[in-house]
Amino acid sequence: MHLVQNWAVAAAVAAWLQTGAAAPSINEPRAGPASCSTSSKDTYDYIVVGSGPGALPVADRLSEAGHSVLLLEKGPASSGRWGGTMKPSWLSGTNLTRFDVPGLCNQIWADRNGIACTDYDQLAGCILGGGAAINSGLYWKPHPDDWNMSFPVGWKNPDMQESVSKVFGRLPGTMYPSMDGKLYLPQGYNTISAGLTQGGWTSIVANDQNDQRNKTFSHTTYYFSGGERGGPMATYLLTASQRKNFAFWTGAAVKRVVRTGGHVTGVEVECSGGTTTINVTPNTGRVIISAGTFGSAKILWRSGIGPKDQLNVVKQSGDGATMISSDQWIDLPVGYNLYDHVGTDLEIAHPNIVNYDFYAAYNRPASGDSQSYLNGRTGILTQAAPNFGPMFWDIITPSDGINRHLHWQARVEGSRSTSMTLTQYLGTGSVSRGRLTINSQLKTIVSTSPYLNNAGDVAAVVQGVQNLRDGLAKVSGLTWIRPSSSQSSAAFVNSIAANPGSRNSNHWIGTNKMGTDDGRSGGTAVVDTNTKVYGTDNLFVVDASIFPGHVTSNPTAAILIVSEHAVSKILALPFPAAAA
Repeated sequence: MHLVQNWAVAAAVAAWLQTGAAAPSINEPRAGPASCSTSSKDTYDYIVVGSGPGALPVADRLSEAGHSVLLLEKGPASSGRWGGTMKPSWLSGTNLTRFDVPGLCNQIWADRNGIACTDYDQLAGCILGGGAAINSGLYWKPHPDDWNMSFPVGWKNPDMQESVSKVFGRLPGTMYPSMDGKLYLPQGYNTISAGLTQGGWTSIVANDQNDQRNKTFSHTTYYFSGGERGGPMATYLLTASQRKNFAFWTGAAVKRVVRTGGHVTGVEVECSGGTTTINVTPNTGRVIISAGTFGSAKILWRSGIGPKDQLNVVKQSGDGATMISSDQWIDLPVGYNLYDHVGTDLEIAHPNIVNYDFYAAYNRPASGDSQSYLNGRTGILTQAAPNFGPMFWDIITPSDGINRHLHWQARVEGSRSTSMTLTQYLGTGSVSRGRLTINSQLKTIVSTSPYLNNAGDVAAVVQGVQNLRDGLAKVSGLTWIRPSSSQSSAAFVNSIAANPGSRNSNHWIGTNKMGTDDGRSGGTAVVDTNTKVYGTDNLFVVDASIFPGHVTSNPTAAILIVSEHAVSKILALPFPAAAA
């Protein structure tokens, strides 16, 4: 098997091997979550709704500060560390599940039963860890423009650096996830990176040179550790779980916040055994919704917070009889500002590229691959499916003068055994937006597509495709499959429908936009710069739904950073006066 080696990691692992110890693992069993309970009468200083990368730093920091915290997750446990059990047979007898082994992440596209949310029309993880339990673990320190171009005062690049340091101090990430320091099956990376070099692009270390993402490329960075997924569940949740003032439940679907006017007293939770209300500490307690771009919007709507057309839909649904009265509705633009990375898939083939069948490996990996993983956390299964890299970046400035940042993701999959798919993400600088709404069955719907409804965005995507075709023009033996060599870049881009079925990247943001322009007064913002919902005194939203605009690359790191920054602001706020 061809490979590239990180000699520093390899040396450290060689020293470990000489000890004769068992394979290292970061996945030791912990006290798992409690099941949702209808009999609990406890109150909490903070209730955090959700368990993804927006929720976990908040819950950890609040409990670290001495506050009592209850974290509520709608779905089941994922990682074996927390009592998860979903796994193929070759992991039997281990404390690992499908969510712990990086090379099994593609299984979400083959089997998502009991994992994906069923009340959204797009894929999202309703499971402990949220999106960070099911994604590919790609992990990028944001470009300065990611903050400076769309985030408000107090959230610009200089403001965010302390939070960046906190996140990357706890979760540094790695380009070499295998414990022997090697990269396996790098032929795809080698082919594309050599071509980009010939085309005038420059190699960087992405998270060391995060301000140099223009005509540059890098190895893939993951938040994995110890040859396993790890991530925020192995850091933030781990430290929180060790505190007596922290509790977390699974199977706890929050229906709505319970409030009088702008003051929240608790949350209404649907458990398998019925519905219950969990209260926060009288007068000083707070609720933080971190249920994701779809989930957080849905909870606000069901709580009487949002545009009147959506609240009326909820009023006419099964919620109607118990919904808060219309004289206490808070009119905010929840669901607007919806965005996702615009995905544009190109495909090439080259005889040097070697495909690995990660789908087949889920149930029947080659014995050498499974043993390498189980015995030493080494080999191809430590790398996320379907073998990513390189990652590369381009900045395009159309005639409107707004810089658009493009992130390119190369991965070994496609219509041929020697194919690679090269996906372009349009993120930072994009102007297009859509809308999320809710139907009478209380399912969220992307009702207005957020893709390419601005001429400058279209121009940037077209130019980015052309730049890549030019950049790879000197690669001998490379065949263009999509677009064909005879099709223009503009014709190719315009041939792909601008809807979620064709453009979806599953990096949704924006439905509870943060800003200084209060949405109750005709502005566009749902939460203020302390992440507090306008019109309330103790309700907050902390997740990707508050992003005013997108970041350049996969957003997990940015969400963690936003969470760190938000919780520092929340902890600094004075408590509200006692509710009337």
